[in-house]
Order: sequence, then structure tokens, then C-alpha cells
Amino acid sequence: MSDYKTVYLIVERGMTPNKQTYWRVAGSAVVCRDGSLNLQLDIHPGLAFVVRDAKSTTEVQSAAADRWPTKGIEPTSADDIPF
Repeated sequence: MSDYKTVYLIVERGMTPNKQTYWRVAGSAVVCRDGSLNLQLDIHPGLAFVVRDAKSTTEVQSAAADRWPTKGIEPTSADDIPF
């Protein structure tokens, strides 16, 4: 397994049946020893992103409430996160 990955931006254009899908290189990712990912994206060259597993259900719910407000409805499980 490679420690380096390519990050792609997937762009869909047109409507069915003439829909076309383009994969464009958007940056790179490095897999860390703990399994997390460090992302460097070309669209945000001054920013670094880290992708990690949530430590607990509470952390998942907190992240969902902060990022995707559901008009007062708190997610009840990791399956309720809108992504």
C-alpha cells in the first residue's frame, strides 16, 4: 500500500443521457501511521486538511451539528450525518 494518494475532483456536466464525468487532479494525500490522512489541495494551497475517524458518537454528533445545522434536530447516530 502506498503512503501517498492522489485526490480527485469529480465534475459532472450535462444531463442524462449525455452526462459526462471528468476526474481532475485536485491535490495529494498522505496516509499517516495512525490511519489519518493529511490533504494538500491545489484549490486551497495555503491550507492543510487532516481526515481522522471520530473518537466517539458525541464527537460525531457535535461535528454534524456544527457543520450541518438541522434546525434543532440533533443526529442520533453516525448514519444521520448528511454526507
